[in-house]
Amino acid sequence: MGRLLAWDPVKQKEAWRVEHVSPWNGGTLTTAGNLVFQGTADGRFVAYDAASGKKLWESPVGTGVVAAPSTYMVDGKQYVSIAVGWGGVYGLSGRASDKQMPGTVYTFALGGTAKLPEFVEYRMGKLIQGVKYDPAKVPEGTALYVANCYACHGMPGVQKGGALPNLAYLDPGYIENLSTFIFNGPATSRGMPDFTGKLTDDQVDAIKAFIQGVADSIRPQAAQ
Repeated sequence: MGRLLAWDPVKQKEAWRVEHVSPWNGGTLTTAGNLVFQGTADGRFVAYDAASGKKLWESPVGTGVVAAPSTYMVDGKQYVSIAVGWGGVYGLSGRASDKQMPGTVYTFALGGTAKLPEFVEYRMGKLIQGVKYDPAKVPEGTALYVANCYACHGMPGVQKGGALPNLAYLDPGYIENLSTFIFNGPATSRGMPDFTGKLTDDQVDAIKAFIQGVADSIRPQAAQ
């Protein structure tokens, strides 16, 4: 999935690597003390030995990290700060942590005693059910969903959702009235495209069929 890889520019080969559970991990900071710091998509802030890649320390930070850390000194004491918050292109539809927090800046130092904040669990609704649809429309809806919805909302019922919701875990009323949101809907002011003139009402019905059809197909597995 994702990895942190150290490259030896003299020998022109990999020096070491650390495998991550997800892509879209944070940027890195290398210090004069031979440490490499990185935040991860699954909500950890980690320090590695720059020469070997051995993990030396880590702290939970609640949610995924995209940013790179920075270091500075105040009155002779060194600090490392990192802005924590999940987002970006991949972060729209996917996440690797079951915790969520508002954007937070953490600052670490040797001898620090501040307590970490409490991490809140993501709240996901139940798998959608009850939206009436024509099963014959599911194949058409599959192609339409992949072309118009997948990049932001992910695969219905399969992915957890990221900064944007997975549509298979919304209240059925949202999907039953999908046209209200697709055609110049309230979310356009927050960045959702307006599909007026790009999709028809019949095509929206096909997308609804795909969303509910996928949810129905995986529900027995989800209940196990």
